[in-house]
Amino acid sequence: TPHTHMDPRKTTCSIAIIPQNEKDAVLSDCDSDGSDMDYEGETGHLPASLLNAYAEVMQTEHDWNDGLPFTTPPSPPQPPSPFPCSKYTVYRPNAAECVKQSCSNPVDVFLLMYPPTLREITVEISNLYSTQTKGKQLNLSMDELLAFYGILIASGYSSVPRRHMYWSVDNDVHNESISGAMRRNRFDDIMASVHVVDNTKITDDPFFKVRPIFSELNHSYKIMPFHEWLSVDESMIPYYGRHGCKQFIKGKPIRFGYKVRSLASSSGYMYHMEPYCGSHTLLPETGLGQGPSVIIGLAEQAQVPQGCKFFHDNLFTTLSLMDEMTKRGYGSSGTMRQNCLFDVPFTPLNAFMKLPRGTSEILCQGEKLLVRWKDNNMVTVATNMDEKYTETSVKRRNRHRRAFDNVQQPKCISRYNEHMGGVDLHDLQVSRYHISIRSKKWWWPIFAWSINSALVNGHLFYRDVIGGTIDLLTFSRIVSQSLLQRFGTKPLSHGRRSLLNATVEDQARYDKASHWPINTMHRFQRCRHCEKRTTYACEKCKVPLHIECFKLYHGV
Repeated sequence: TPHTHMDPRKTTCSIAIIPQNEKDAVLSDCDSDGSDMDYEGETGHLPASLLNAYAEVMQTEHDWNDGLPFTTPPSPPQPPSPFPCSKYTVYRPNAAECVKQSCSNPVDVFLLMYPPTLREITVEISNLYSTQTKGKQLNLSMDELLAFYGILIASGYSSVPRRHMYWSVDNDVHNESISGAMRRNRFDDIMASVHVVDNTKITDDPFFKVRPIFSELNHSYKIMPFHEWLSVDESMIPYYGRHGCKQFIKGKPIRFGYKVRSLASSSGYMYHMEPYCGSHTLLPETGLGQGPSVIIGLAEQAQVPQGCKFFHDNLFTTLSLMDEMTKRGYGSSGTMRQNCLFDVPFTPLNAFMKLPRGTSEILCQGEKLLVRWKDNNMVTVATNMDEKYTETSVKRRNRHRRAFDNVQQPKCISRYNEHMGGVDLHDLQVSRYHISIRSKKWWWPIFAWSINSALVNGHLFYRDVIGGTIDLLTFSRIVSQSLLQRFGTKPLSHGRRSLLNATVEDQARYDKASHWPINTMHRFQRCRHCEKRTTYACEKCKVPLHIECFKLYHGV
């Protein structure tokens, strides 16, 4: 405990001990004759990684004993310190900075976003599912699963009409990195058995087969510090089959699929996601309506710190939400529907639409600011983040003059347009290089989407925290090739001969033009016609042939 001259009743603090990196440490755990888990609370025998660590104040507690008197003898009064211990002290390095020191390459960042707990669950349950349904052992290992992920990621930026073409020996579709990392039949076995939940433990949750994916990713995504500007919106995972939770949203780029309530930063980093499944949606009820319950539920489950500012569209925004967000210490701004303004004394809609472009109408109530603005259409925004109304200038095209006019726009609307599209930006990045290998299982689109989402979050983390400058395509290629080369197993021999390749060779075989026998000087070749050893071959067909079998093979 650090030495202090203040009253211990007022300065009892929680201390964070941050070990230094093992690669930079002079001493190791061997020097203290024990590991980090050997002492089990014995403070007299700590490992070297903790003995050489530095400590920082994280939190002050004023009532440790719930009102009971302190047993420490009173100390003489001391003058107040010019630097009192605050209740919450921002400390460095945070989790992101620690990851920056240990995960400096793209594949490690991806494996951090797609956590090892989820991968271990996948290996265990996949082996169990194969035993339960097929009656045979899959024997899936962690290395094979990572190579399986690498193949899926590679299919996002290098797609073929059929997945078996990746293992074809034809020059136009052959993929050396995929075929050299895993056999085709082994990939089919893994894909047929991959699971994350034991089917014998079914629940009422419609998404029970993919629930561990959402819970584990929501936990691992919190490694990124929360941005000040956050957006809440509905994300769509495309799916065109039959399922009770499939949704249709008119006007979305993806109209059919699974709807996911998402919380993301304005730059597109996903913090928390919750699939929509009616009454089984795992979001708390606040009594303020469905829209406010989504905003407050995501803020509670993601543990968003106070001071962050939320942006949301008219599906979620109500005046009661503004009051609740103000009580919780959050900023909130969103567009509002006309049917939610029945008791707000705005100008009638018909009269307001006759006013010129750029006209604004402002109403204040407590800390809420309601702004109605006329552009091509009318838009209403409610916010609790502005103490006073301000405007900015924007350009709008004038159809009659065929030129641009400067129009006054409320600052709250300009800020909303700037920070609202975080979830849509994440969806855009996911759709660019999405996994093209498909399956008939209803949960496969969610499984594939989770890998692409982890890739996008990993790229944003690599760019914003570590300082990388590569784009998403290069990041995906590095991750895929690193997984295939590091964890793949090269086959001992080639598979069956391609039917297409045999057809092309047969066309050249019977064309009766420029076929000449040559001596290859290779003794251990089998004649294509009689299967005996020969040193001769056809110069054009590149196949070994006896001189006596030459005419018979070419149909002369």
